[in-house]
Parts: sequence; structure tokens; C-alpha cells
Amino acid sequence: MNEEQSKKIMRLAIEEAKKSSEPLKCGVVIVKNEEVIAKTYNSQRESKNSSAHAEIKALGVAGQIVDNKNLDGCDIFCTCEPCIMCVSAITFAKIRRLYYGISLSDVSPKDKRIDISIDEFFQKSPHKFEVIKNFLEEECKVLI
Repeated sequence: MNEEQSKKIMRLAIEEAKKSSEPLKCGVVIVKNEEVIAKTYNSQRESKNSSAHAEIKALGVAGQIVDNKNLDGCDIFCTCEPCIMCVSAITFAKIRRLYYGISLSDVSPKDKRIDISIDEFFQKSPHKFEVIKNFLEEECKVLI
């Protein structure tokens, strides 16, 4: 996937994030073979479900579409760096590549998150994938 295609997909994630009523609006798009297979946004309060993070919801939708829990060959675009719960789920789904816009440390107070970076997580992770950090960061900042 070239950079222009990647930018277009991240902009779809930004549009998804705008649908969220959460204080920290997050949007996610999952792509396989350059085709969008899932688009979601975070909705914990609306759904009264603490796991209704955009990443978790998107992984569920994508798994149904490909009829498999493993999302080999899929890329995930997140407007915000995934939390440790979400990066764990992304790892177990065997995602190929993660793009994220805003660093979690820039939008969430340290006392409101489990402060483990993706780099720290990867030291012990059984599945490694490519991470493109701060992708379209300035465009994603409109969400905060």
C-alpha cells in the first residue's frame, strides 16, 4: 500500500472517530488487500461496555468478514495509539501492520492508563508486527 492510500485510510479512521461521544475520540479502520473490511469508533459510555474500544470492535467485525480470528495480512489504522488491552488483541489477531496518529501519552494522563509502551510490550510479545507511529498526527489532533 502506498503512502497516499495509507493517508486516505487514516482519514477514514478520523471520520469514524468523529462519531464517538467519548472524551477521547478514537476511530479505527482495518484493511485487507487494500480493501476496507472494518470501520469503528470507541463507545464505552454509550454501550456501557468498558471493552468497547474502537480497536476491539474493529477486530470483531474484521474477524466476521474474513471468517477467522486471525487477520494475517491486515493493516489497522488507529487515530490514537492503542492501549495495552487493544495492542494485546491486535497481537493475538496477528495483524501485519499498525498505523497510529496520536501517542497515548499525549492524550491520556499517566494515572488513567497502564503505562506500558508498545516497544516494551514487543519485548515479550510472541507476534511482532510493523508499527508506524504518529501517522497523520496533526490531522488526528483535531480529535482532542
